[in-house]
Amino acid sequence: MARSDRGWRPTPAHLRALLVASFAMLAALVLHRPDLLVLGAPFATIALWAVLTRPRSSPTISCGISLTTVREGEATLWNVHLTRVEGMEEVTTVLERGVWSQLDPVSGVRTESLHDGEDDAGGDPARHTVSTAWRSLRWGQRNVGPGLVGATSSWGAFRFGPVELEPIGVRTLPLPAVFDTTAHAPHPQGLVGVNRAARPGEGSEFASIRPFQVGDRLKRIHWPVSARTGELHVTSSYADQDSHVVLVVDAFNDLGESEGIEGSASTLDVSVRAAGAVAEHYLHRGERVSLRVLGAADVTRVPPATGRRHLRRVLDTLAAIRPGTDRGDPDERLTRLGIGAGALVVMLSPLVSPVALQQAVALTSRGLTVVVIDSLPGDLAVPDHDGYGHLAWRLRLLERAREIRRIEQAGVPVVAWRGPGSLDQVLRELAQRAAGPRMAHR
Repeated sequence: MARSDRGWRPTPAHLRALLVASFAMLAALVLHRPDLLVLGAPFATIALWAVLTRPRSSPTISCGISLTTVREGEATLWNVHLTRVEGMEEVTTVLERGVWSQLDPVSGVRTESLHDGEDDAGGDPARHTVSTAWRSLRWGQRNVGPGLVGATSSWGAFRFGPVELEPIGVRTLPLPAVFDTTAHAPHPQGLVGVNRAARPGEGSEFASIRPFQVGDRLKRIHWPVSARTGELHVTSSYADQDSHVVLVVDAFNDLGESEGIEGSASTLDVSVRAAGAVAEHYLHRGERVSLRVLGAADVTRVPPATGRRHLRRVLDTLAAIRPGTDRGDPDERLTRLGIGAGALVVMLSPLVSPVALQQAVALTSRGLTVVVIDSLPGDLAVPDHDGYGHLAWRLRLLERAREIRRIEQAGVPVVAWRGPGSLDQVLRELAQRAAGPRMAHR
């Protein structure tokens, strides 16, 4: 709630009308000019009318928003509610645009007449609502406002306000990029997922008919083939896949200029949207997904789970990232993450921080399957303030290429983010590598 302490005050227009009327009447009396009295009569009439219809009480003001959580590119309404006061004719609201946002109207200024406007949406004739559309262009915690609201009486003679309205926080969830993969994650651990694994095992999808081996269940004996060949044969199946996918987002740095969802993307934009896309893809397939953010303070660790509600938790955590705010020991935090054997770790990083590279190698040395998604845009704009910025960046890219070759030699595959199909080839190779020893053993 907000209320003006100064109440209704005369406007410069009303003061000018009083001054013109007073001067015209005084000149008409002194100069004996009745025509000046006729010229000043309209100003005197309007000023008197405005004083007689002046509002006697101040309106009560409140503001709010329709949605406190939106996706990138979605809009919400900033609503200003005023109680109707007798004599109040027009209401004007002003909303500050802010960064990574759009307004409708573009200027953020909206003026409505109480005679032409509708009653409040709730049907209360004693309240009027002025709404301004606010659209978020980038993920993160955004503020709607601050704003101003004011009202005027008839003929614009008296003004109430402007009253300052506090900003309201809105969480903008990242809009997941388009992602899909036909490859299966290696090392399935359960029997829940909707996809089959690359290795044989207990499942419901037929794989082949093969000769009987010690340990096969009798219920899997295929009697028609066994009777025809004279040897016992059994049906084999693919194990149903229930993988644990661990998303690790590198938030130590945010390189490049972000222009929101409709413009160029920074490295963290690519990482966050790609992480949301990978999480959405695997969660919709019934797999378990967990999330860990490196380099961002006060970000809740998301434990492994599945389902639509879990996707919302992942997106909420991604939206709360503030890059470069946590300089603690990332190795200790990853150790407490509880990544079990057989998990697929997908690290999303621009690969410019040595800490992220070290963590990828450390996780691989622990026997985990790690895939690194390179989120550095190919057209990243680098500021060049002193004429040496581009040269320094080229040298850093050469060092980065050498570091990527080193972690690839250590067994960590690095793939560039291209949207759909980005992980197909590397996941197939990892699945074949994981299934090879088991197949040979059987």
